[in-house]
Order: sequence, then structure tokens, then C-alpha cells
Amino acid sequence: MSYSIDLSGKVAIVVGGGRGIGRSIALALAEAGADVAVAARTLSQVEETRDQILAQGCRSLAFSVDITHKEQVVAMVEKTVEVLGGIHILVNSAGLSKPAPLLEYSEENWDRVMDTNLKGMFFCTQAVGKYMLEQKYGKIINIGSTGGEMASPYNAVYHASKAAVVLFTKSVALEWIRYNINVNAIGPGFVATDLLEDFMEEKNRQTIIKQIPIRRFAQPEEIAPLAVFMASDLSNYMVGEHVIIDGGVIST
Repeated sequence: MSYSIDLSGKVAIVVGGGRGIGRSIALALAEAGADVAVAARTLSQVEETRDQILAQGCRSLAFSVDITHKEQVVAMVEKTVEVLGGIHILVNSAGLSKPAPLLEYSEENWDRVMDTNLKGMFFCTQAVGKYMLEQKYGKIINIGSTGGEMASPYNAVYHASKAAVVLFTKSVALEWIRYNINVNAIGPGFVATDLLEDFMEEKNRQTIIKQIPIRRFAQPEEIAPLAVFMASDLSNYMVGEHVIIDGGVIST
């Protein structure tokens, strides 16, 4: 038996769709036929993603949004529904990491990480939930992390935020599955994105690669197919899962 995924007629919002994993997911959803609104703080990045989606023959919108401000999130969702005709898929891909020794960790960085990784996800989920509960259908995909299930030094706040993403996912999934809304999460390991490049020195890079059985970092495009599966009806029996995709690190 063969399967194919066709998301034609579906409308998605990808938060954090301007680069990295979020952009790859947005493009993959469009390749499967979905119309996709993309959001991030930097307008030029989401406009580039939007243009690539339009070139694939799907409709798209680009939003410059600070997801830590509820009114901006609500306006984005309302505009998406108005222009694209609905909302069926939400991908919460915005994320931030600020590694530092705990005693040197500033309150400002605590707030930035927690607001981006948690508050923004909360606002976006609430905003689309209004529509998904009414239509009794939806797919919500949160980008967690292997860092939500295992720890490393000098990154306690990031690990705390991603562990919260996992439990938030599971709790909302149990609450909303009765409305035919699947809420699941993807837990990438080390992915070759700007976020990783920003803080990783070459020495650390080689040390980490030795701990990955596949002996390399993932590419964002290797995470996207799992999101497409979760956005499709093939995932209808998945409820509150945090699916790890890390090249084998957790299983070693």
C-alpha cells in the first residue's frame, strides 16, 4: 500500500517561518499543496519565504510579528482567516537560546527565552484554537527539542523552556483531541541553522558530532517531512507526542 500527502485546501500558519526549520517546514507544506502564512520578526525573511511559496503555486502571506504581544498574534490569525479562508494547521517554530553559566544569567535573557519559546507559543495556540475548536478540526505542531528531554550545562533556561513545550503540547493535546484537534511536537537534535552557528565553536562542533551516530548535524529540510506528516490526516491517531529526530543521540 502506498501513501501520498495532499494538503490542498488547507491553510497553515508557520511561526518562525523566516529561516531555518520554520522556513523548511513552510516550503514543505506548500509543496504538499497547503496555502501558508509565514510569520517572524524580520519582514524581509518572511517575504522571501512567501515569494518561494507563491512560486510553487500556493497562496501565501508574510507577517512581521512579535509573538510575545498577544494583539499582534490575534491580528495575524484574523488576517490569515480573512484572506486565505481559514486556519487548519499551526506550526510553532519560533525559538531562542541564550547559553550562559547560571550565576551569570540575566533576568533580561530569561524573559527573552521564556517569552519567545513559551509565551509566544501560548498566544499563537490560543489564537488559532478559537477557530479550530469551532470547526472541530486542526493540526498544531510545536517545535520542541531533544533539550526538552535531556540536559547539558550552561543552558538551563533553554532546557526548562523546551521541557515546558513538551508538557504544554501533551496537556493541550488531551484537552482538544475531543474536538478533532491533534497537538504534537517535534524534537530535533542538532540542526544546521543560524541558531546553532551563533554559539557553537568549531571545537564544540567536532565534540558533538562524535556523539551523533550518524556523524553530522541535520539539515532543516530533514525535519520538514515529519511536520508535513503531522499536518496530514495520516497523523490522526497521534495525540501529544514529542517525536525525537536527532540522528541517534538519545538512543545511544
